[in-house]
Amino acid sequence: MIWVSAIVFILVFLVLAGGYFLLAPGRTEKSEIKKRISLLGVRAMQKDVLPDVLRTELLSDVPMLNRVLARMNAAVRIDRRLKQADMKVRVGTFVLLTAALFAVGVIAGRILHWPTVISLAVGAVLMAVPNIVVNMRRRLRIKRFMNHFPEALEMFARSLRAGHSFTGAIQLVAQEMPPPIGPEFSKVFEEQNLGIPLRQALIGMTERVEVLDVKFFVTAILVQRETGGNLAEIIDKISHVIRERFRIQGQLKIFTAQARITGTVLTVLPIGVAVLIGIMNPEYLKPLWFERIGKIMIAIAVSMQILGALAIRKIIRIKI
Repeated sequence: MIWVSAIVFILVFLVLAGGYFLLAPGRTEKSEIKKRISLLGVRAMQKDVLPDVLRTELLSDVPMLNRVLARMNAAVRIDRRLKQADMKVRVGTFVLLTAALFAVGVIAGRILHWPTVISLAVGAVLMAVPNIVVNMRRRLRIKRFMNHFPEALEMFARSLRAGHSFTGAIQLVAQEMPPPIGPEFSKVFEEQNLGIPLRQALIGMTERVEVLDVKFFVTAILVQRETGGNLAEIIDKISHVIRERFRIQGQLKIFTAQARITGTVLTVLPIGVAVLIGIMNPEYLKPLWFERIGKIMIAIAVSMQILGALAIRKIIRIKI
């Protein structure tokens, strides 16, 4: 039983390592962006160091847990992702829920007399559920934001040409654009009115909406305020670039449609065949579930399926 657990552990490690190397973004692009933004003095936007403001913020209603989280730099990453998903959940609640789901999975596995590896795997799957929900809501919110972002930039540029001040243009976008663009620009306007420097208010928006286009927008504003120039024309060009990116992304979705369908079919087909065989002839699959070699074969097959799906996903995900 020990060597079976060791094989399963190695396979899981290989899957996670393969997924990291397949899905991790390029270091060169990130380092270049960090270098350019650091020249503008906005290095805090790219670091995960816990700021002083967040250290004094209440991260949990439980005093002891709040003190523990206040000393952890990981708390800022969790808090940032919750804010990006627009979820009114404290970091402590998120951590406790994640730990509770892991404990439920392990305890349920022990009650049902499952092997230790299976119990830990079930606990890990349940533990990932809150993070999956946060990621889904974050992606949907960013997608809604980007769908209207070019229109917001055009409205911002038209307002500047009409003679409005910079803060007046931000207020106009906040009032006229739907969520989540309207509330984000409204936060920038309110923070600036409360005395927070404009640079810090704009950087705060890039942290709440972690999209490269928003960082370009903020960078353009900061550069223009230091060097001068026609800000309305610069914003129009950024809006045009974003629309062209949307057009190219739509074409890429058409070109990669067959590959995406192929990946879906290849991922779902083995599961569907196994279910049909289990319904039509349950005795045929019993050796896979009850024999040691059958369990090893299932672990290997699942690992290869995951690696294949990650490889196909890496091929069809073309960054623009």
